[in-house]
Amino acid sequence: MDRLHSLETSDAAWVSNSLPCLLSMVGGAVDPTYPGYFPDFKSISRGLSRYARGLATSAGIVRITYFHNLTWDHGRLGEEPKPSAERPLATFTAYRDFLKRTIAGLVENMTARDRAGSLRLLGTISSGYDSATAAALARPYGLTEAVSFGSSSSGDPDSGELIADALGVRLTIFARHAWRAATFPEVPFVASDAKGEDVYFKGAEAQLGGRVLLTGFHGDRVWDKRAATNEDLVRGDQSGLSLSEYRLWVGFLHCPLPFAGVRQARAIGAISRSRDMAPWDSGGHYSRPICRRILEEAGVPRDAFGRWKKTASVLFFAQEGFLSPASLVDYRTWLDHHAPEWHRRGLVPPTLSADDPDPWRGPRHATARLLEGLAHMAPRRLWYLRSAAQRIVILGRRERLFRHLFPWALERAKQRYAATVALEPPPQPPAPLAAGLPG
Repeated sequence: MDRLHSLETSDAAWVSNSLPCLLSMVGGAVDPTYPGYFPDFKSISRGLSRYARGLATSAGIVRITYFHNLTWDHGRLGEEPKPSAERPLATFTAYRDFLKRTIAGLVENMTARDRAGSLRLLGTISSGYDSATAAALARPYGLTEAVSFGSSSSGDPDSGELIADALGVRLTIFARHAWRAATFPEVPFVASDAKGEDVYFKGAEAQLGGRVLLTGFHGDRVWDKRAATNEDLVRGDQSGLSLSEYRLWVGFLHCPLPFAGVRQARAIGAISRSRDMAPWDSGGHYSRPICRRILEEAGVPRDAFGRWKKTASVLFFAQEGFLSPASLVDYRTWLDHHAPEWHRRGLVPPTLSADDPDPWRGPRHATARLLEGLAHMAPRRLWYLRSAAQRIVILGRRERLFRHLFPWALERAKQRYAATVALEPPPQPPAPLAAGLPG
């Protein structure tokens, strides 16, 4: 869910948890004509041994390090696997107690007297399994507030109000599209992972500062009964990753609870499929016995959650509205400004105008709208058919200019750090390390 970026030059080594910060410090830029940034960042979903580890920039290759540790030895940066602690997670009780101890330790750290400022927990609750499970586990350790986004990407209700009421957690519900009212809201999200699907969190920004945000990202691969488990952290998607830059700007920490103990995913999967968990196995294609048991034992009614799978992600590559109005204008200007770079490479520069040269755009979108309506009418029990229809909708709505969003967002994000540094006296001599500034 987060990473380090490092760059070694002839006289320094730069490390930052923010790519825009690092490139702003070294004066680096990426190639606006390169169309592969999204698949490069998406490669982390294939696991720790198969992701794209280098990002080409004008300042050199920036190395990307997920999960593992960087080391400094005799003037050189190295990478070491993160130490692993094997825990006895053979039963539901052992795993649940481990998660409880993890949250207890986290809260102790958050509220330690040695901190300049203490942090507070903030949960996320939808009508599904994962975020609600994290909230239920954290409730005894001081979680009293949570946020929700009202509806899923399909438009179905998804607030989780019944779950919050049962847990005694105050729930603030935000409109899923509230982010569109902000100025350039997409920038930090797209600048993180070239996708930006978690931009809907922008709508809850007033609640996020000074918090530790508990989420259920990766629950599909850890808590689902039928999930293929893998210690290499193979993921179903990259959801949650686009928060990594935004959280620095707003000032919160992100704790996706399913990642706790994730390298023992096989043992956790075995618990889900064990005979002891059969009473909490709802059957079908969307069953998470561990989550159901935790929630039901916390007093949440069985029919209040986990009835069908929903998502809240914003997919810019499949959005009819694409960007927010101000961002769309700025993106058009940015494309025009960089058009000569396409010409120098013998390429036709992309355009963003009312006179769209793509003759199939209109028919594609019309077909997508029809399929989306049919998917919405499908019975809930046939959620997998609805999901397949939604995939076809995404292909029909695919926005061809999406692949150039990352260099635009990265350039705009760098400006924030450049402005911050301009307000401070320059270091003498230049500091060798760039810290991820909170903005």
